[in-house]
Amino acid sequence: MVNFKLYIFNKVVISFVLATICGALLKKIHYDIITCGDKMDVRNELFLNQDNEYKNFTKKLLPTVEEDRIIGVRIPILRKIAKKLTNEVYDWYYFEEIMIHGFQIGYSTSEFENKLKSLDEFVPKIDNWSVCDSVSTTLKFINNNKHIFLEYLRKYMYSNNEFELRFAIVILMNYYIDDEYVDFVVDYIKQINSQYYYVNMAAAWALSNCFIKYENKVMQVIIDNELSKEVHNMLICKIRDSLRVDNNKKEYLKTLKID
Repeated sequence: MVNFKLYIFNKVVISFVLATICGALLKKIHYDIITCGDKMDVRNELFLNQDNEYKNFTKKLLPTVEEDRIIGVRIPILRKIAKKLTNEVYDWYYFEEIMIHGFQIGYSTSEFENKLKSLDEFVPKIDNWSVCDSVSTTLKFINNNKHIFLEYLRKYMYSNNEFELRFAIVILMNYYIDDEYVDFVVDYIKQINSQYYYVNMAAAWALSNCFIKYENKVMQVIIDNELSKEVHNMLICKIRDSLRVDNNKKEYLKTLKID
């Protein structure tokens, strides 16, 4: 009897494993088929890859996005979809669609000027930190035209829109913290005095990255109280959270917080 029960148990386990493997293979086959045509049905593809558990997780992280605009698709899948797209115009509405739009600009092989025109359409659609930050890291073409792109970025650097301003700061953080531009980045962030949480957090994040490479520059800014109170205290917290800063500096920075 024990052997019979063990036999049944093993059969169930094997059936479950086979069903799981087959399901994964079918999903891969579906992905390969649906993306091999001339034009992908982006929205249909997104809903076919919907993960409700991931959707519930995502909506908690994005308080600025309406829940019904979140489908629940993981970012690696969004990147795969973006790489398959042509330059055709799509209806960008859902959170994931807007993310794909941004990724598409980064992956596109179009000319630099065309990428800037695409960004003109994309950036005003950003309404959350996730799209802003994920897409910013994908715009690698900036590295080939840093000076020209900086001139383009100025219209967002002085925008009154929360996420256009965050976009500018995150771009500076990702591509301009180097010997040539670090003073420009620090001086720009010093003048930020925003009411927006996501702007102030981005400013603190960018300066905390500057601190790792250019500690003396940023430490002097903190000591001289050259930042808004919000950015000043956020910056100290970000630096103290870093594993790349020694404990003595962390304790000293703690004494510089503004009450």
